[in-house]
Amino acid sequence: MPRPNRRAERRLAILEAARDVAVHEGAEGTTLRAIATAAGMEPSAVLYYFDGLDELIRELVYAASDRFIETIHAAVAEAPTPAARLVAAIEAGSTGGLAGDESRILYEFWSLGLRDPLLNDADHALDRRQAAIYGEILDEGVAAGVFRPRLDVEGVAWALVALEDGLVMDILAGTKTREDVTALIRSVAESMLDASLS
Repeated sequence: MPRPNRRAERRLAILEAARDVAVHEGAEGTTLRAIATAAGMEPSAVLYYFDGLDELIRELVYAASDRFIETIHAAVAEAPTPAARLVAAIEAGSTGGLAGDESRILYEFWSLGLRDPLLNDADHALDRRQAAIYGEILDEGVAAGVFRPRLDVEGVAWALVALEDGLVMDILAGTKTREDVTALIRSVAESMLDASLS
């Protein structure tokens, strides 16, 4: 029986501690000391597993991005038609990252990407992955004759991602409900696609 990889297990435990700190304390409170305390370690011990706070935060953001995309894929996979898949993608893209706090983590650290090219790359990669999901659904809908896009498919996909990015912030801030946001994005999608999503 192979021995468990203790280093990998410890890294995961530290990342989980970082996740808890980020969710409860925000980006400003996500310090090496706070993460170490949450993990039951000294800060110097954390540095045995990560090169520093920047690497830890990048790993945290990458993991949140992966979980968020998995949520969207799972929602879309259960839907039977292009229209139903589009609705599922809109709902999961707008609210799927809320239950597991992926959206909160991604938004908390978004501004750091303005100074950290690797975090900026992670944000762009997430946007591309979301746009690719939309693009595939839209292509299916166009081929089936249920979507008649008023823009090119790529433009519609990116517009939907941009809407999600902006409006999820309103959900997190408490200025819009999940229902308000998903209804608005569905309405814009219907207009851009000359299609009914009800």
